[in-house]
Amino acid sequence: MSRAVIVGTGIVGAGFPDGDPAAILGARGLRYKDEATRLGMAAAQSAMWDAGVGDSADAVTAVVVSSNHGNLDTVCRVVGDGTGPGERGPMDLPNASSNVIASSIAIRFGLFGPNLMLCSGPSSGLDALHWAAVLLAARRAARVLVVGVEVDNPAVARFSDARAASGRFHGAACVIVERADASAAVPRAVLGRCVRGSAIPSLLRGRSIDRWYTPDSGRLDGVSDLIPEAAVVDVAARIGAASGALGVVQTAFAVAAHGTSLLSTGGVGEPPAACLITSSSITTVGE
Repeated sequence: MSRAVIVGTGIVGAGFPDGDPAAILGARGLRYKDEATRLGMAAAQSAMWDAGVGDSADAVTAVVVSSNHGNLDTVCRVVGDGTGPGERGPMDLPNASSNVIASSIAIRFGLFGPNLMLCSGPSSGLDALHWAAVLLAARRAARVLVVGVEVDNPAVARFSDARAASGRFHGAACVIVERADASAAVPRAVLGRCVRGSAIPSLLRGRSIDRWYTPDSGRLDGVSDLIPEAAVVDVAARIGAASGALGVVQTAFAVAAHGTSLLSTGGVGEPPAACLITSSSITTVGE
């Protein structure tokens, strides 16, 4: 089975050099898009530029997006607050569907491969990486755009916890994953296995880990003992609790650092998930 390699990354959002989707995409076509969709499309465009991908003519390209709260503001506005009907407009219909981010990215860039939207809780970002690897291994696609996006607004604040100091993440990250045997690009990193719960110790056994990217909620019990030499990186302390976007943001950061990184999400009532990324070259994303 061919390895899955990461060939491009992009991060767009508050606190990053690229923070305005319109500056990346241009204003045309954004008028009726919600903020999560705009951010997701902008991150995808940035990653495609980074990978040197102009279009999908050379490879069947899939889109896998992770977001737990992306269109929550639209849903809350349409449903209302329980005291009466909400506000409804003709353009709310597509935006009220949770898969609007994934489908909009595919339409924007003319991508005709499988299209998936994941809303599976704190581990959603690493779940997206797992399903990207599955699509590549099954040869349903030769390239996958994996996007994680979350927004910070009053609707999300009602349902989502925030780190006291850093708040909530408002932005999107994209990593482009390809089959090594079908890729013409220079690989930035190798995507390893993504596992859950009790399988994490076996993933780490006998491995030297350079960095450990911790979940939104902090360190997972027992993992420190398995990788005592690893430097701990708390991405959420810098960018805010990232929920479904965290695993993808962690990946973009890990690609930018030479060596092997353990990505981890979940915990605190949710089964933890973990994935290994081995980077062979250094980029500037996340610095």
